[in-house]
Amino acid sequence: MTTLYMYLKKGLTIFLILGVLICVFIASCVKDNKLYSPEEGNIYMPQAYADKANLSLFVLDTPQVITLGAAYSGFNSASTNIQADFEVDTSLIAAYNTEYEYLGYHYYAIPDSAYDLSALTTTLKAGTTTSDPISLSITTSKLLLGRHYLLPIRLKSVSLGKLDTSLSIAYFKIDTLSIRSKDITSSATFSFNYDDAPSYGDAGESASHLVDSNYTTKYLLFTYHPDMYVQLRYSQPTVINAYTLTSGGDAPERDPRDWTFEGSNDGTSWTVLDTRTYQSFANRTETIQFNTSNTTAYSIYRLNITSNNNGGSGLFQCAEWRLLQFY
Repeated sequence: MTTLYMYLKKGLTIFLILGVLICVFIASCVKDNKLYSPEEGNIYMPQAYADKANLSLFVLDTPQVITLGAAYSGFNSASTNIQADFEVDTSLIAAYNTEYEYLGYHYYAIPDSAYDLSALTTTLKAGTTTSDPISLSITTSKLLLGRHYLLPIRLKSVSLGKLDTSLSIAYFKIDTLSIRSKDITSSATFSFNYDDAPSYGDAGESASHLVDSNYTTKYLLFTYHPDMYVQLRYSQPTVINAYTLTSGGDAPERDPRDWTFEGSNDGTSWTVLDTRTYQSFANRTETIQFNTSNTTAYSIYRLNITSNNNGGSGLFQCAEWRLLQFY
Protein backbone atom coordinates (compact mmCIF):
# COMPACT_ATOMS: atom_id res chain seq x y z
CA MET A 1 0.00 0.00 0.00
CA THR A 2 2.85 2.38 0.80
CA THR A 3 4.45 1.73 -2.58
CA LEU A 4 1.11 2.30 -4.39
CA TYR A 5 0.57 5.52 -2.46
CA MET A 6 4.00 6.80 -3.46
CA TYR A 7 3.35 6.04 -7.14
CA LEU A 8 -0.02 7.81 -7.04
CA LYS A 9 1.50 10.82 -5.29
CA LYS A 10 4.32 10.99 -7.82
CA GLY A 11 1.89 10.70 -10.74
CA LEU A 12 -0.32 13.47 -9.35
CA THR A 13 2.68 15.73 -8.95
CA ILE A 14 3.78 15.15 -12.55
CA PHE A 15 0.20 15.83 -13.75
CA LEU A 16 0.05 19.11 -11.84
CA ILE A 17 3.43 20.19 -13.20
CA LEU A 18 2.32 19.39 -16.76
CA GLY A 19 -0.89 21.34 -16.20
CA VAL A 20 1.03 24.37 -15.01
CA LEU A 21 3.38 24.17 -18.00
CA ILE A 22 0.45 23.92 -20.42
CA CYS A 23 -1.23 26.96 -18.88
CA VAL A 24 2.01 28.94 -19.06
CA PHE A 25 2.43 27.91 -22.70
CA ILE A 26 -1.14 28.91 -23.62
CA ALA A 27 -0.82 32.25 -21.82
CA SER A 28 2.45 32.83 -23.62
CA CYS A 29 0.86 32.10 -27.00
CA VAL A 30 -2.13 34.40 -26.37
CA LYS A 31 0.14 37.21 -25.23
CA ASP A 32 2.31 37.01 -28.35
CA ASN A 33 -0.53 36.48 -30.84
CA LYS A 34 -1.98 40.02 -31.07
CA LEU A 35 -4.83 40.87 -33.43
CA TYR A 36 -3.47 41.95 -36.79
CA SER A 37 -4.94 43.22 -40.06
CA PRO A 38 -3.17 43.06 -43.47
CA GLU A 39 -4.09 46.76 -43.83
CA GLU A 40 -2.72 47.62 -40.39
CA GLY A 41 -1.47 51.20 -40.39
CA ASN A 42 -2.75 52.13 -43.86
CA ILE A 43 -4.14 55.66 -44.11
CA TYR A 44 -7.31 56.06 -46.16
CA MET A 45 -10.30 58.32 -46.79
CA PRO A 46 -13.54 56.83 -45.33
CA GLN A 47 -15.69 58.87 -47.73
CA ALA A 48 -14.03 57.04 -50.66
CA TYR A 49 -15.69 53.76 -49.63
CA ALA A 50 -18.81 52.55 -51.50
CA ASP A 51 -21.48 55.27 -51.74
CA LYS A 52 -20.50 57.30 -48.67
CA ALA A 53 -19.85 60.37 -50.85
CA ASN A 54 -23.33 60.34 -52.41
CA LEU A 55 -25.00 63.50 -51.12
CA SER A 56 -28.68 64.02 -50.29
CA LEU A 57 -29.17 67.77 -50.14
CA PHE A 58 -32.04 70.27 -50.15
CA VAL A 59 -32.35 73.41 -52.25
CA LEU A 60 -31.37 76.07 -49.70
CA ASP A 61 -29.80 79.52 -49.63
CA THR A 62 -27.75 78.57 -46.57
CA PRO A 63 -24.74 76.21 -46.82
CA GLN A 64 -25.17 72.53 -45.99
CA VAL A 65 -22.10 70.98 -44.35
CA ILE A 66 -20.50 67.58 -45.00
CA THR A 67 -17.36 66.39 -43.22
CA LEU A 68 -14.39 64.46 -44.59
CA GLY A 69 -10.98 63.37 -43.35
CA ALA A 70 -8.43 60.57 -43.00
CA ALA A 71 -8.53 57.33 -41.01
CA TYR A 72 -6.06 54.77 -39.62
CA SER A 73 -6.73 51.18 -40.69
CA GLY A 74 -6.46 48.06 -38.54
CA PHE A 75 -6.91 47.15 -34.86
CA ASN A 76 -4.57 49.74 -33.42
CA SER A 77 -4.35 53.52 -33.46
CA ALA A 78 -1.75 55.98 -34.69
CA SER A 79 1.40 55.94 -32.58
CA THR A 80 2.24 59.55 -33.45
CA ASN A 81 0.60 62.53 -35.16
CA ILE A 82 0.08 62.04 -38.91
CA GLN A 83 -0.59 64.93 -41.28
CA ALA A 84 -2.95 64.28 -44.19
CA ASP A 85 -3.10 66.56 -47.24
CA PHE A 86 -6.05 66.77 -49.63
CA GLU A 87 -6.74 68.35 -53.02
CA VAL A 88 -9.74 69.00 -55.27
CA ASP A 89 -9.12 67.37 -58.64
CA THR A 90 -11.86 68.18 -61.18
CA SER A 91 -9.74 66.66 -63.98
CA LEU A 92 -11.05 63.27 -62.78
CA ILE A 93 -14.61 64.09 -63.86
CA ALA A 94 -14.04 63.35 -67.57
CA ALA A 95 -12.78 59.83 -66.81
CA TYR A 96 -15.64 59.30 -64.36
CA ASN A 97 -18.19 60.26 -67.04
CA THR A 98 -16.59 57.83 -69.48
CA GLU A 99 -16.52 54.96 -66.99
CA TYR A 100 -20.16 55.36 -65.98
CA GLU A 101 -21.55 56.46 -69.33
CA TYR A 102 -23.86 53.44 -69.36
CA LEU A 103 -25.86 55.00 -66.52
CA GLY A 104 -26.94 57.81 -68.82
CA TYR A 105 -25.68 60.58 -66.49
CA HIS A 106 -23.27 63.37 -67.31
CA TYR A 107 -21.60 65.08 -64.37
CA TYR A 108 -20.44 68.68 -64.08
CA ALA A 109 -18.01 70.13 -61.56
CA ILE A 110 -19.62 71.88 -58.61
CA PRO A 111 -18.88 75.58 -59.29
CA ASP A 112 -16.24 77.18 -57.09
CA SER A 113 -18.83 79.74 -55.97
CA ALA A 114 -21.12 76.97 -54.66
CA TYR A 115 -18.75 75.25 -52.22
CA ASP A 116 -16.11 75.96 -49.60
CA LEU A 117 -13.56 73.70 -47.89
CA SER A 118 -12.53 74.66 -44.37
CA ALA A 119 -9.02 73.28 -44.98
CA LEU A 120 -6.96 71.01 -47.23
CA THR A 121 -4.78 69.67 -44.41
CA THR A 122 -5.78 67.83 -41.25
CA THR A 123 -4.08 65.82 -38.47
CA LEU A 124 -4.66 62.26 -37.37
CA LYS A 125 -3.56 62.57 -33.76
CA ALA A 126 -1.59 59.95 -31.83
CA GLY A 127 -3.86 57.47 -30.08
CA THR A 128 -6.74 58.03 -32.50
CA THR A 129 -8.02 56.34 -35.66
CA THR A 130 -9.75 59.30 -37.32
CA SER A 131 -8.45 62.75 -38.14
CA ASP A 132 -9.83 66.13 -37.24
CA PRO A 133 -12.73 66.73 -39.65
CA ILE A 134 -12.59 69.02 -42.68
CA SER A 135 -15.88 70.76 -43.51
CA LEU A 136 -17.24 70.85 -47.05
CA SER A 137 -19.98 73.49 -47.27
CA ILE A 138 -22.27 73.49 -50.33
CA THR A 139 -24.79 76.24 -51.17
CA THR A 140 -27.28 74.41 -53.37
CA SER A 141 -29.26 77.49 -54.42
CA LYS A 142 -26.28 78.23 -56.69
CA LEU A 143 -26.74 74.92 -58.53
CA LEU A 144 -29.05 74.21 -61.46
CA LEU A 145 -31.98 71.89 -60.84
CA GLY A 146 -31.85 68.74 -62.93
CA ARG A 147 -28.07 68.83 -63.42
CA HIS A 148 -25.74 66.15 -62.00
CA TYR A 149 -22.73 67.43 -60.07
CA LEU A 150 -19.44 65.91 -58.95
CA LEU A 151 -16.59 67.13 -56.73
CA PRO A 152 -13.62 64.72 -56.61
CA ILE A 153 -11.47 65.21 -53.50
CA ARG A 154 -8.22 63.26 -53.21
CA LEU A 155 -6.18 62.32 -50.15
CA LYS A 156 -2.87 63.03 -51.90
CA SER A 157 -0.25 62.45 -49.18
CA VAL A 158 0.37 61.49 -45.55
CA SER A 159 3.37 62.37 -43.42
CA LEU A 160 3.74 58.83 -42.01
CA GLY A 161 2.50 55.36 -42.87
CA LYS A 162 1.24 53.94 -46.14
CA LEU A 163 -1.41 55.75 -48.20
CA ASP A 164 -4.12 53.34 -49.35
CA THR A 165 -4.54 54.49 -52.98
CA SER A 166 -7.63 52.30 -53.46
CA LEU A 167 -9.47 54.49 -50.94
CA SER A 168 -7.88 57.87 -51.56
CA ILE A 169 -10.46 59.59 -53.80
CA ALA A 170 -14.02 60.49 -52.79
CA TYR A 171 -16.39 61.52 -55.56
CA PHE A 172 -18.87 63.79 -53.77
CA LYS A 173 -21.90 63.37 -55.99
CA ILE A 174 -25.21 65.23 -56.28
CA ASP A 175 -27.76 63.44 -58.46
CA THR A 176 -30.90 65.13 -57.19
CA LEU A 177 -31.77 68.07 -54.98
CA SER A 178 -34.77 67.81 -52.67
CA ILE A 179 -37.05 70.80 -52.30
CA ARG A 180 -38.70 71.61 -48.99
CA SER A 181 -42.21 72.87 -49.48
CA LYS A 182 -45.25 73.77 -47.43
CA ASP A 183 -48.87 73.58 -48.47
CA ILE A 184 -50.52 77.00 -48.03
CA THR A 185 -53.77 76.29 -49.88
CA SER A 186 -55.92 76.69 -46.77
CA SER A 187 -54.68 80.26 -46.25
CA ALA A 188 -56.50 81.42 -49.39
CA THR A 189 -60.15 81.90 -50.32
CA PHE A 190 -61.42 79.55 -53.03
CA SER A 191 -63.72 80.55 -55.92
CA PHE A 192 -64.80 79.11 -59.29
CA ASN A 193 -67.11 79.84 -62.21
CA TYR A 194 -68.93 76.49 -62.66
CA ASP A 195 -70.45 74.07 -60.14
CA ASP A 196 -73.15 71.45 -60.80
CA ALA A 197 -73.65 70.57 -57.13
CA PRO A 198 -76.54 73.03 -56.56
CA SER A 199 -78.48 71.38 -59.40
CA TYR A 200 -77.69 67.74 -58.76
CA GLY A 201 -77.17 67.68 -55.01
CA ASP A 202 -73.85 67.61 -53.16
CA ALA A 203 -72.61 64.04 -53.13
CA GLY A 204 -69.07 65.03 -52.25
CA GLU A 205 -68.60 66.38 -55.76
CA SER A 206 -69.06 70.16 -55.48
CA ALA A 207 -66.32 72.59 -56.51
CA SER A 208 -65.33 73.18 -52.86
CA HIS A 209 -64.09 69.57 -52.64
CA LEU A 210 -61.23 70.50 -54.97
CA VAL A 211 -59.42 72.16 -52.04
CA ASP A 212 -60.76 70.26 -49.01
CA SER A 213 -57.58 68.21 -48.33
CA ASN A 214 -59.64 65.05 -48.76
CA TYR A 215 -58.37 62.97 -51.66
CA THR A 216 -61.39 60.66 -51.59
CA THR A 217 -63.74 63.47 -52.64
CA LYS A 218 -63.69 65.30 -55.97
CA TYR A 219 -64.97 68.21 -58.02
CA LEU A 220 -67.31 66.91 -60.75
CA LEU A 221 -69.01 68.73 -63.61
CA PHE A 222 -71.56 66.88 -65.75
CA THR A 223 -70.70 69.19 -68.64
CA TYR A 224 -67.16 70.40 -69.28
CA HIS A 225 -66.88 74.15 -70.06
CA PRO A 226 -63.84 75.34 -72.06
CA ASP A 227 -63.78 78.67 -70.19
CA MET A 228 -63.85 77.09 -66.72
CA TYR A 229 -61.43 78.16 -64.02
CA VAL A 230 -60.80 77.78 -60.31
CA GLN A 231 -58.83 80.29 -58.24
CA LEU A 232 -57.39 81.01 -54.82
CA ARG A 233 -57.08 84.52 -53.38
CA TYR A 234 -54.70 85.47 -50.55
CA SER A 235 -55.18 88.43 -48.23
CA GLN A 236 -51.75 89.70 -49.26
CA PRO A 237 -49.37 88.91 -52.16
CA THR A 238 -47.75 85.51 -51.68
CA VAL A 239 -45.11 83.64 -53.68
CA ILE A 240 -46.30 80.26 -54.97
CA ASN A 241 -43.57 78.00 -56.38
CA ALA A 242 -45.51 74.87 -57.29
CA TYR A 243 -48.95 73.28 -57.35
CA THR A 244 -50.37 69.77 -57.41
CA LEU A 245 -53.34 68.15 -59.09
CA THR A 246 -54.85 64.81 -58.12
CA SER A 247 -56.84 62.70 -60.57
CA GLY A 248 -60.29 61.42 -59.70
CA GLY A 249 -61.01 57.89 -58.56
CA ASP A 250 -62.48 56.72 -61.88
CA ALA A 251 -63.08 57.64 -65.54
CA PRO A 252 -59.70 58.97 -66.78
CA GLU A 253 -61.41 60.66 -69.73
CA ARG A 254 -62.72 63.25 -67.25
CA ASP A 255 -59.23 64.31 -66.07
CA PRO A 256 -57.88 67.79 -66.81
CA ARG A 257 -55.57 67.61 -69.84
CA ASP A 258 -54.67 71.16 -70.92
CA TRP A 259 -54.45 74.21 -68.66
CA THR A 260 -52.61 77.37 -67.71
CA PHE A 261 -51.63 78.40 -64.19
CA GLU A 262 -51.65 82.19 -63.75
CA GLY A 263 -51.03 84.86 -61.13
CA SER A 264 -52.54 88.33 -60.69
CA ASN A 265 -52.66 91.17 -58.19
CA ASP A 266 -55.81 92.84 -59.50
CA GLY A 267 -57.89 90.04 -61.03
CA THR A 268 -57.67 91.70 -64.46
CA SER A 269 -54.05 91.48 -65.58
CA TRP A 270 -52.76 87.91 -65.48
CA THR A 271 -49.25 86.45 -65.80
CA VAL A 272 -48.93 82.89 -67.09
CA LEU A 273 -46.70 80.95 -64.69
CA ASP A 274 -47.09 77.45 -66.15
CA THR A 275 -48.70 75.86 -69.22
CA ARG A 276 -49.51 72.16 -69.68
CA THR A 277 -50.84 70.36 -72.76
CA TYR A 278 -51.76 66.71 -73.15
CA GLN A 279 -50.96 66.04 -69.50
CA SER A 280 -51.98 62.56 -68.41
CA PHE A 281 -52.38 60.75 -65.09
CA ALA A 282 -51.12 57.17 -65.07
CA ASN A 283 -53.26 56.13 -62.10
CA ARG A 284 -56.46 57.00 -60.29
CA THR A 285 -56.11 59.40 -57.34
CA GLU A 286 -52.56 60.10 -58.53
CA THR A 287 -51.00 63.36 -57.34
CA ILE A 288 -48.57 65.14 -59.67
CA GLN A 289 -46.52 68.16 -58.64
CA PHE A 290 -45.86 70.92 -61.17
CA ASN A 291 -42.97 73.25 -60.32
CA THR A 292 -42.76 76.79 -61.66
CA SER A 293 -39.93 79.31 -61.83
CA ASN A 294 -42.11 81.95 -60.19
CA THR A 295 -40.48 84.32 -57.68
CA THR A 296 -43.16 87.06 -57.74
CA ALA A 297 -45.78 87.44 -55.03
CA TYR A 298 -49.36 87.48 -56.35
CA SER A 299 -52.64 87.82 -54.49
CA ILE A 300 -54.65 85.59 -56.83
CA TYR A 301 -53.73 82.30 -58.49
CA ARG A 302 -55.97 80.83 -61.18
CA LEU A 303 -56.09 77.49 -62.96
CA ASN A 304 -57.69 77.85 -66.43
CA ILE A 305 -58.63 74.34 -67.58
CA THR A 306 -58.81 74.54 -71.37
CA SER A 307 -59.55 70.86 -72.08
CA ASN A 308 -60.41 67.64 -70.33
CA ASN A 309 -58.98 64.27 -71.33
CA ASN A 310 -61.97 63.64 -73.59
CA GLY A 311 -60.92 66.40 -75.96
CA GLY A 312 -63.12 69.09 -74.42
CA SER A 313 -66.45 67.28 -74.16
CA GLY A 314 -68.36 65.15 -71.66
CA LEU A 315 -67.73 65.25 -67.93
CA PHE A 316 -64.91 66.87 -65.98
CA GLN A 317 -63.46 65.83 -62.63
CA CYS A 318 -60.46 66.45 -60.41
CA ALA A 319 -59.93 65.29 -56.84
CA GLU A 320 -57.60 67.97 -55.41
CA TRP A 321 -55.70 71.18 -56.25
CA ARG A 322 -53.02 72.39 -53.82
CA LEU A 323 -50.62 75.36 -53.84
CA LEU A 324 -47.07 74.97 -52.50
CA GLN A 325 -44.39 77.39 -51.34
CA PHE A 326 -40.70 76.41 -51.23
CA TYR A 327 -38.56 77.37 -48.24
